[in-house]
Amino acid sequence: MKKIFLFIVLLFAYGCIFPSANRATLPDDEFLVIAHRGASAYAPGHTLAAYELAQRMGTDYIELDLHLTKDGKLVALHNTVVNLRDKEHLVANINFDELQLYFPGNEFNKNNPEYALPEFERLPVVDFETILDHFGDTVNYYIEIKSPKSYPGIEKKVVRQLRKHDLIGRDDLLPKVIIQSFGETSLRKIFAMEPSIPLIKLYAFDKIASLSKKERQQLVQYAAGVGVNAKTVTNAFVETMHQEGLHVHPYTVNNEKMMRTLKELGVNGLFTDKPDLAIRVKKNKSSMDSD
Repeated sequence: MKKIFLFIVLLFAYGCIFPSANRATLPDDEFLVIAHRGASAYAPGHTLAAYELAQRMGTDYIELDLHLTKDGKLVALHNTVVNLRDKEHLVANINFDELQLYFPGNEFNKNNPEYALPEFERLPVVDFETILDHFGDTVNYYIEIKSPKSYPGIEKKVVRQLRKHDLIGRDDLLPKVIIQSFGETSLRKIFAMEPSIPLIKLYAFDKIASLSKKERQQLVQYAAGVGVNAKTVTNAFVETMHQEGLHVHPYTVNNEKMMRTLKELGVNGLFTDKPDLAIRVKKNKSSMDSD
């Protein structure tokens, strides 16, 4: 009995000396416009051109998908595979210099003739450090760690760069950095290293968005919110998340009517390729209104 009592006392003392970290949260009174890969409806996604355009439009966050090359470079890119010299290569299997032979602007110009520009053709894939050096703290970053199981150690590299550029532990109106992932383990690694970063757990639901009580209890241990496919969002889901203190950020919404519907449902922000349109919705303006 004495041993059990001593064990309980030791557990209590440990908890007092080493209290568990609280999860970071997001402001409740802000509707966030998140530029998906930059203003990627109008410029090649994940390029400096797309991010600069989103910044000029006044977006709240620029969104980056991060991968890790064979030689350890963090790069902003959507797909895990790129086509080089008519062959497909995993990003994880090629060096950064090789990746510079891939030009995302060529595909953009082909698929978006109304926005195609000659200067887009030679825009390269950009590494994470170059983006941070370029923008510094003049923008807010919404980072997705893509396929974390394919990139062992990617979380440490991301946090190291964020610390190097003094983007963590600040007292800004909006957090300079939000990190999202489909991988819970990856997010928990970030939380263990830097609990001050708000974390978003991504989900892709087949029909209606729904999480069990057990899943919600696990989420509130580390996450500030969830990112979900927009068509699955319901008012009941948003209310349930809010009751748990979790924000809801649907993806990817480029239709004004859908943006307004989601805003009315109470979501806390959304991902869009058209940040200019989302900003109008945020300000309760119509796309027909003049600036």
